[in-house]
Amino acid sequence: MIVGSPLPVVLRFELLFSVAMALLLVEGSAQDAKKSEEKLPRVVVAVPLGIVAGKTNIVEIRGLNLDTAKALPFSDAAVTARITAKGKADVPQNQKKERFGDTQVKAEVFVPVDFKGDEAAFFVETPDGKSTPAKLAVLRPGAFAEEVEDNGSFSKPQMLTLPTTLRGRIQAPQDVDVFAFEGKAGQRITAEILAARLGSPLDATLTLWDARNTLLASADDSPGDRDPRLAFTLPATGRYFLVVQDAHDAGSATHGYLLKLEGK
Repeated sequence: MIVGSPLPVVLRFELLFSVAMALLLVEGSAQDAKKSEEKLPRVVVAVPLGIVAGKTNIVEIRGLNLDTAKALPFSDAAVTARITAKGKADVPQNQKKERFGDTQVKAEVFVPVDFKGDEAAFFVETPDGKSTPAKLAVLRPGAFAEEVEDNGSFSKPQMLTLPTTLRGRIQAPQDVDVFAFEGKAGQRITAEILAARLGSPLDATLTLWDARNTLLASADDSPGDRDPRLAFTLPATGRYFLVVQDAHDAGSATHGYLLKLEGK
């Protein structure tokens, strides 16, 4: 064959065929990898968001492809979990399963009383693989309060003593949680919601009011997440109100939050 002359027809056909087959194999491998990834378990949210050290907690984990869960390992082997139920889960009307999950796992989770740290990371394992890490906040006995309904108005608030961490939930659309505390003139208070960072669908807002129902401060999204943080210096001694609600008036059993309130 003379250098630079066209390739014979048969050779050109074989070359094109080889290239086409290689492209098909690459495409097929990519599709197989995508299908395999779609089968992996994914944790969306765990309810409640916080588990209590020194006791066995009942936890419901919602997400995708969780109905075949076989294990629930924690990064710290001192935290143990036993799966008690698993299956499909209802998705709220007009909502996406990617945000609320369409499968669930229920488990009994035990955290030692001497557990170090404020969060416990865990995975969900299924025959198709393991989820990426998810987190549960770890609460200390005697160092947190539970939300108590009905606390939906200034006339019927839930009283809090600073400092505290409260475990609550916006349990239905248009639900509002109102908390009251006694403050001093010149006292610097900080309030923070942990929700979106732990997988909750809650898009929380915080507002601070005085005893005359005058709005003093408000907070919505923070840089990097949807959880609000509020800091304010109280102008007078007296009662103040802190209000938690969803920015879109949404609410459900999965719209949990932790409220951290401090004063200096």
